[in-house]
Parts: sequence; C-alpha cells; structure tokens
Amino acid sequence: MALLHEGHAAQAADLFMKAAGGDELRTFGGAVRNRYLEALTRCFIAAERHEEAERTVAAALACAQEVGLLSARGMAQLALGRSHWPAARQKTQATLPSMPLLLATVSDMRMAPRARVVAGRARALAGDSAGAAEMLEQAALDFESFGASRYRAEVDRELRKLGRTVYRRSAAGTADAGIGALTARELQLARLVVDRKTNTQIAAELYLSKKTVETHLRNIFRKVDVSSRVELARAVERADNDGL
Repeated sequence: MALLHEGHAAQAADLFMKAAGGDELRTFGGAVRNRYLEALTRCFIAAERHEEAERTVAAALACAQEVGLLSARGMAQLALGRSHWPAARQKTQATLPSMPLLLATVSDMRMAPRARVVAGRARALAGDSAGAAEMLEQAALDFESFGASRYRAEVDRELRKLGRTVYRRSAAGTADAGIGALTARELQLARLVVDRKTNTQIAAELYLSKKTVETHLRNIFRKVDVSSRVELARAVERADNDGL
C-alpha cells in the first residue's frame, strides 16, 4: 500500500500477488481476503491493467458469496465500484447507474461513506460535478459523525477540487457540546430552522439534497442534545442572547 500511495501501482500489484498467492490472494482466508482484493483492484486500475482488475473484482464477488458476510460484500462492491472509473474518465455514463446499487448493497455504517466516495469520484470523472459533490458531502457528514478525521480530510480535498467550500468547526477551542460545537454549515442550517424553514426550503436555499439536510439535522440534534426543531430554535436563541 505504501508503494501504491507513492505512485508505484504496478510494483504494488506485483508485490501483492507475490506475497499472497497470485491475483486471487488465496493466502488470505475468509472475509479479510476481500479487504486486500479491493486494494489490489486499486493497484491494477492505477496501473491501467484493467483486465487483471476485472478478474480481481470477480474473485472478490465470489469470495463475498462464499463467506456470506456484509463486510466481505461491502469490500467486493467497493472493488466493483472502482472498476467503473476507467469508463467514467472517458465520460461513459452507461456504467454510472450501477452506483446507486453499490450504495444500496453496502449497508455497513462505516463502509457506506467509503462507497459514496467511490461513487462521487466516478461521477466527477464522468463530468457530473453536482452529483459528485452531493455524494462527497454526504460522505463527509458520515465520516464526521463517527470521528473518522483522516477520511473526512480526504473527502474535503475532493470537494475543494470541485470548487466546493468545506465547512469545519466555526472556531478553535469552542465547547464540545451545544451550539458552540456546530460547524459553520450546521449553524447556518440551524438558523434557518429558527426561521421556521422546512427541510425542502432549506435544501433549496443551501443547494443541498433533502437527504443531506436531514443528515445535518440529525448531527445537529445530537451535538446540541435536543430532540425537536422547537428545542433547537430555543437553544440557538439562548446562544445568541449569551453572545455565542
């Protein structure tokens, strides 16, 4: 993986196969095998060895079927999603409808945002910047919700490439709970709740999907420790009165 990150994808692929019994990585057993098959798929794609990538994806799908575990199926679907990237680079939209299937299949909480990143990058490569940004913004929210800061930072870089503003915590040293814990975007959304805007109206005003607005609200409710829009509005008003 270090070789892959340094741009030596072909060497990385060859080392994988040498160390683990060929392109199906038979040295590994059970669901963990698919973790490395997905990584090997990345190597093959980066090295433009697309036929080998297709064989690796097929091996991952077969492994997932054999072990019957969600983690194995999730990694297989990630590998499958990555295999669409070459077509996406050529602006071939025919393969992109499979991306919703990818997201529906990957049900593990921590795997789903990674699948969204794969889908988002594919859409960006195919020229669908708006669709890519929506996928990546949802992934960023998911990563933030369970503290995956490294993955969140990677998504932020992808969003900046698309010209999107990345919203982080409003100021260093703010409280870990309450209104002070909200990001600038979350605070912006919370103030629209104070203005009695519906989710549909907020989505239109902030150029977000309704689902993304709903995810923001769940995170806001959790951080502020409220359970309704009325309680959130009161908390925002109290914070304003206190000068926060």
